[in-house]
Amino acid sequence: MSSEAGQQAWVETWAQRIEALGLSPVAMSLLESARAFGFLGSQALLVAQPLATGIVDDTTVEQAATLLDSPQLLKRLGTYLERERGER
Repeated sequence: MSSEAGQQAWVETWAQRIEALGLSPVAMSLLESARAFGFLGSQALLVAQPLATGIVDDTTVEQAATLLDSPQLLKRLGTYLERERGER
C-alpha cells in the first residue's frame, strides 16, 4: 500500500476496529513497544506469513508489517486511538 491516502484510510479503519473491540488501552501500551521494536516485528510477520495462510489474508499481514515498520504510521494510529477515546 504505497498511497498516502490509502495508508491513512486503513490505519483509521484499524483504529476503529481496535476501539470497537475495547482494546484501545492495550493497543496504546503496545504502540510504545512497537516504536522500539517495530522493524523486527514487521520482519517476523513477513517470515511467518506463509504459516498464516488460511487464517489471516495476505493483505492484513502486509498492512501490519508496513504499520510496524513505519514510525509515522504508528504515531498516526496512536493519534486516531486517542481521538476515538476522547470522543467517548
